[in-house]
Amino acid sequence: MKALSALAISTAWSISLSSIATIQPVFAALDNEPNNSFNTKQFLPSSTTTVNGQLESGDVDFFGFSNLDTGSLFTADINSKTIDPLFGLLDDSGNIQAINDNKSDNSVLSLLTGKVPASGSLNFAVSGLRDINLIGDHLESGSYRLSLNTFNLPKLSTNPTIPNGGFETGNFSGWTTLGETSIETKTFGSNPTEGNYQAFLSTGNKTFSGSIIEEFLGLEAGSLDNLGKSLEPPFPFPVPDGQATQGSAIQQIFTGKAGDVLTFDWNFLSNEELFPSVNDFAFVSIGSLSKLADVLSPTVISSTTDFFKETGFNTFSFKIPTTGIYSLGIGVTDWRDSGTDSGLLIDNVKIVSVPESNYGLSLLGFGVLGLILRLKSKQQNKVKSISVHR
Repeated sequence: MKALSALAISTAWSISLSSIATIQPVFAALDNEPNNSFNTKQFLPSSTTTVNGQLESGDVDFFGFSNLDTGSLFTADINSKTIDPLFGLLDDSGNIQAINDNKSDNSVLSLLTGKVPASGSLNFAVSGLRDINLIGDHLESGSYRLSLNTFNLPKLSTNPTIPNGGFETGNFSGWTTLGETSIETKTFGSNPTEGNYQAFLSTGNKTFSGSIIEEFLGLEAGSLDNLGKSLEPPFPFPVPDGQATQGSAIQQIFTGKAGDVLTFDWNFLSNEELFPSVNDFAFVSIGSLSKLADVLSPTVISSTTDFFKETGFNTFSFKIPTTGIYSLGIGVTDWRDSGTDSGLLIDNVKIVSVPESNYGLSLLGFGVLGLILRLKSKQQNKVKSISVHR
């Protein structure tokens, strides 16, 4: 798995005769004690996007960001070379809403994502390993950097066809993305099915909840949860309601012609064990929402990538029923938990259709044939008519 680098922090440098000093940018703040409880949290100016802090054994640092755009999305992460942090999100009353210990399977750093609530405020707590109650029950000690980024869901445009279906531009040009997405080559451990590049989606790192993915793809609320539940085998014991906890997706909106066939190649990968209660899955949305594969798929084999297992590349196919505008969404999500990563490789997205020239010639051919048959029928009727009069 490839982890994204922490958000870059611009730093200005000032040189004096006596020393070289670092001048903090206006959008960076310093951890200001005492802030070791929710009631004594450090309120930050609205322009703040980073906090440089120091965590001591038994300490928890609380921060409040305010005047944010209601309904916008956010990513907040901790970067540190000295501690194994635990990151908490709290509501405006101090109740814990989410806890994160590791960004992904290969990272000890922490990250949280979500949507800015109606209050326009976000409250975070930085603690140490295993302090899930945010009470300072840890022995970590060292410096860290908290980074916050907010943004709106991307606006979509309609394409006349599927551009960059093989990702051969080396980026996601023509696509809109949400979550942890990257462009990979054969060095990933799985060869692209077309050209030199392929898209990769992950459930680790900067991912978003199922409800936010549904909003992004224009799906009905709860549809990913319902799909996940339908993939579960019958249980002989009660299990809690399922949830598509976090994942990533890409999307294109295009104009399709009746009879066209849209296809793409996909390879589902996972580090999950074969436990039905944590059955991560990959999905596609076009016309309706359906599964591509899940952890319990019978075709899962050992993987040549950093993942434990994969399905290998398969091909999805969808015939356009009527001419119109269609939304193609492809994604992958964790199921019930977020502690183990899964991923999805995508390549060779294309539309196969009858060329206009051939289509026109076909219509012309049918027209000529029809004319010949009509003339032949008239001749036969004329002969019959002459025979009767004789």
